[in-house]
Amino acid sequence: MRPALKAFLLSALVFPGLGQLYKQDRQKGIILILAGNLLLALVILVGVTVFAQEYMDTLYPQALTADNLRILMVRVASRPLFYFPAGTFLAVWGFAAADAALSPIPPSEEKE
Repeated sequence: MRPALKAFLLSALVFPGLGQLYKQDRQKGIILILAGNLLLALVILVGVTVFAQEYMDTLYPQALTADNLRILMVRVASRPLFYFPAGTFLAVWGFAAADAALSPIPPSEEKE
């Protein structure tokens, strides 16, 4: 498999920044991995916070059934507070995948 394709698949399907590390671009890879982890943690934190707030505001006395969970997930995904970290995380992931596919291959890897 070509190194550019491997790097793209690592960044696109596994986690942003792994393709850069595979291509030996350590500084950019570490920055993307740290940014991805920070944004993923922020998405989870905001999601759980908004989920709890929506549950308490709308369904608190009721049990958390599958139907109620579906309603809450739609409400969480429609909150602007959730858009920013989730959209930024997806943008970083997309940038990492595109950069891994399009960045030049180090000379030691071209011979494979």
